[in-house]
Amino acid sequence: MTHGGDSHGAMDISVVVPVYRNADSLRELHGRLRRVMESKGFRYEMIFVDDGCPDGSPAVLEEMASADPGVAVLSLGRNLGQHRAVLAGLRRARGNAIAVMDADLQDPPEAIPALLEKLGEGFAGVFAGRRGRYESPLRLLTSFLFKGLLHLLCGVPRDAGMYVVMSREMAARLLSIDARRPFVIAMIGCAGLPVASIPVERSVRRSGTSAYSSWKRFKTGCLAVRWVLSRKRDDLRNRGKRMGRRMDRDALAEHNRRQRLYYEGQARANMVPRVSRYLERHVDEMLRFADIGPGDRVLEVGCGMGRYTHILARRGTRVEGLDLNGALLDRLREFHGGRYEILLHCADIADPPKKLEGRFDAVIGFFTLHHLHDMDLCFEAMARLLKPGGRLAFLEPNPYNLLYYVQILLTPRMTWEGDGGIVRMRRKTIFDTMRRASLSRVRMERFGFLPPFLADRRWGAAMEARLERVPVWRAVLPFQLFGGERFDDVQ
Repeated sequence: MTHGGDSHGAMDISVVVPVYRNADSLRELHGRLRRVMESKGFRYEMIFVDDGCPDGSPAVLEEMASADPGVAVLSLGRNLGQHRAVLAGLRRARGNAIAVMDADLQDPPEAIPALLEKLGEGFAGVFAGRRGRYESPLRLLTSFLFKGLLHLLCGVPRDAGMYVVMSREMAARLLSIDARRPFVIAMIGCAGLPVASIPVERSVRRSGTSAYSSWKRFKTGCLAVRWVLSRKRDDLRNRGKRMGRRMDRDALAEHNRRQRLYYEGQARANMVPRVSRYLERHVDEMLRFADIGPGDRVLEVGCGMGRYTHILARRGTRVEGLDLNGALLDRLREFHGGRYEILLHCADIADPPKKLEGRFDAVIGFFTLHHLHDMDLCFEAMARLLKPGGRLAFLEPNPYNLLYYVQILLTPRMTWEGDGGIVRMRRKTIFDTMRRASLSRVRMERFGFLPPFLADRRWGAAMEARLERVPVWRAVLPFQLFGGERFDDVQ
């Protein structure tokens, strides 16, 4: 049997179509889908999900279901949104594979066989990668940036849309995810199964307007990003519970190997020591915040090539550097050329040399904390390096400043794998970790505003100082300092 409507046995494919104000396109979509299915000899079913349509769509759907036993209509009773409608269709689907597509004819049904062929190569989900000028340039740009951000956050293809073919295993994973405000594309990326995309030309909408206004697109995008971040946070917590407080040795070795490869032999512009108001300000804010004065013994964690180490030495601190990557420490020695007496230690901060314990007035780091593999383990180790009353402080990105995510998306060689720890740099997360390491008087400050090419100018620095004092900006200022002190009775 090569048509839909068979009540016995599994379907080859189910096609799930959420419907909202699509009365004008439903008959053509149904006809094209049927021709594709029958030309390939598929056992099929088409599940049209009526998402509380206020137009004539329900009547058209009823007519189609009466004429074609391969059509099923699922009515939600009220408008729940596209993504809930898709999930409702997935619950009803019986196919060995499931295709999800919109009803507006912007996506060609004729691409389904190619998507199925790619699915058979071992993928659990295959997206129809969006191509063409099917929307205004502004909407295409915002979509590109949003999908690029999702790609970095959860690995979903950059050209993904709501036209996708998936396996039953993928559908089961999606239905098992508890999401108050579901976003199917992000959920597929977070399902932990292999996904891919193939390019498919998309058409301009023939009639009607999109249910997604600019404001709704923005709101939906923000909710999707928030959901992905919360999902990753929960995954990290669960992973920590499974692994206990200390990482598995193999996992730790693999993390360190990747960190070395990430930086090996790369004289990146943002790592090379230089003189600028921008960097000097970072150091001055750190010294003030951590109450570090001339003569204090300071360990800089993740010192790299010494971008900040040399400035600290010029300020009169007895600075020492610690880094996992010996090649970067060699570059640091080359740059300072013996001008400063800087002791360097090549080690993992989670397992520092015993000889360093209890020796430092302060342990600090600049944009290092978000690269650490196990913050509990590392903070415990750093607390042991402090003298009683010693201070620990880190300068880190503000995860609530969206420009950092844009920077990761657009900067060559920056990856979510390498820099995704930014999402952990939240006040509560860091404070809780510090307290578990027996650090007291934990605190946080934010500063900064302008990019380096402006902040390095005298007038830019003056402008930045005024902008920082405006209350409305404080939550998203780009830099944040975290600090704490060691209890006097820590052994």
